[in-house]
Amino acid sequence: MDSKERRWMKFGFIGEEGEHVIIMSVLKTEIPNERKFEIVSMEGDDEEEEKFKISKYDDHYTLISNNDDEWMDGCINLLDHITDVFRSNIDTLYCINPYSMDFLEDKAPLRMTYSGGEDCNIYWDLVSYELNGAGKTGGLQLCTPLPEDYDFILTREYEYIRIERAQFARSDDVLKLAEKSKEVIFDESLLLSKGLNTIFNCWLQHLIDGLKFLSIRLRSYREFSAFNGIEHRITDTTEEVNYKSYTGELYRLSPGKRLRRDDGVIALFLYDPNTQMINFGVLTGLTVIS
Repeated sequence: MDSKERRWMKFGFIGEEGEHVIIMSVLKTEIPNERKFEIVSMEGDDEEEEKFKISKYDDHYTLISNNDDEWMDGCINLLDHITDVFRSNIDTLYCINPYSMDFLEDKAPLRMTYSGGEDCNIYWDLVSYELNGAGKTGGLQLCTPLPEDYDFILTREYEYIRIERAQFARSDDVLKLAEKSKEVIFDESLLLSKGLNTIFNCWLQHLIDGLKFLSIRLRSYREFSAFNGIEHRITDTTEEVNYKSYTGELYRLSPGKRLRRDDGVIALFLYDPNTQMINFGVLTGLTVIS
């Protein structure tokens, strides 16, 4: 389900090579005189048939609506129609804002939601994706540049949270997500070694026990600062270990370092100076590929 274009809701599937294949869509627009269209009937929520204009756009057919009410009805009806025909729930949502999730209130939780984009200059707080009446999602990836004062507080539990563009993010921001999500990824951050040390200590103190995997691009990394006060808990590792994330991506954890907690739980972590990324994974309950 794709709502990244204003007033154009698209439904389709993701191909084997990641391409988006659109099956049908709903568009709010005036129909030009030269455009051909047909009238079709679809069963609505009250089991009464509703009539919609339909026309071919590019490589798929589109329901045409003249106003917001028609557009909403078209989206709801087409969503029900698509899920009934394919006997499958919506798996992935691509959107510009969180309000597209309102259409999924009574549906099964999404596997993934991708919101915004590099060129999008509008952003919403994370709690906007968790409003009453909004559908739930197992994973959430924010693709829009976020400001320095962005609020990373979550109220729901997640399998996966990825923040693509948060160049001002610090350790407190990372920890807010780590309290609610099993996997957390920051493609940008302002995090220094001291902040990484704070995260290590929070894990050692069982403050982020739900976290299984963390990947962050650091602003700078100094081992003595990152290990300060916990040197005795850290040892080298030589075995090759990769972690397969919720979205299927592989992340290297070892050869690197091992961090041992008092209860015997072990985490592996690896810093790559070429990318400035540090990957951290807890071995207990971790899906690893050696």
